[in-house]
Amino acid sequence: MKNLNIDGLSFELFLSFDQISNKIIDLSRQLKKAYSEDFPLCLIVLNGASVFANELLKQLDSSTEFSLVKVKSYNGMQNADQVSVEYLPLDLVKNRKVLLIEDIVDTGNTLSFLRNELKKNGVIQIDCVTLLFKPKKYNYDLLPEYIGFNIGEEFVVGFGMDLNQKGRELKNIYKNIIYQN
Repeated sequence: MKNLNIDGLSFELFLSFDQISNKIIDLSRQLKKAYSEDFPLCLIVLNGASVFANELLKQLDSSTEFSLVKVKSYNGMQNADQVSVEYLPLDLVKNRKVLLIEDIVDTGNTLSFLRNELKKNGVIQIDCVTLLFKPKKYNYDLLPEYIGFNIGEEFVVGFGMDLNQKGRELKNIYKNIIYQN
């Protein structure tokens, strides 16, 4: 499917499943090399990163420990000014290294918020792997350590990312035809 409509908005194919899969294999190689001796606890940022994390974890050692983090930072297509936490497994993170698994990092508000919360709760090292990164929108000095694709200001859906809870199930990533840089 090259084009689709969600809630009256038109989207076109942006990244195919094959492109995404190849990038995930590349990211998994980087992570294995970086953490060969001591793999960190993986925290999957829900809901969006669940599909990416599932595919990434398949490429890593089966003993890789992971848990979930649930935050909210979007309202429709707009990035919210404030991040709210619904679940953060503080009992698991103290005195640990953590790898945050994100689907997309744009302004960096969620990533910065999570880094601060985790540091306050005893995490000794925090890294981030993200499938998509929007460098033009990013507001912080500390970048994600592992980036799949740098993209523009496109609003995207698919591969776990949604518009009003729609489009997560799509195996490809689509960008809004009108909302582009």
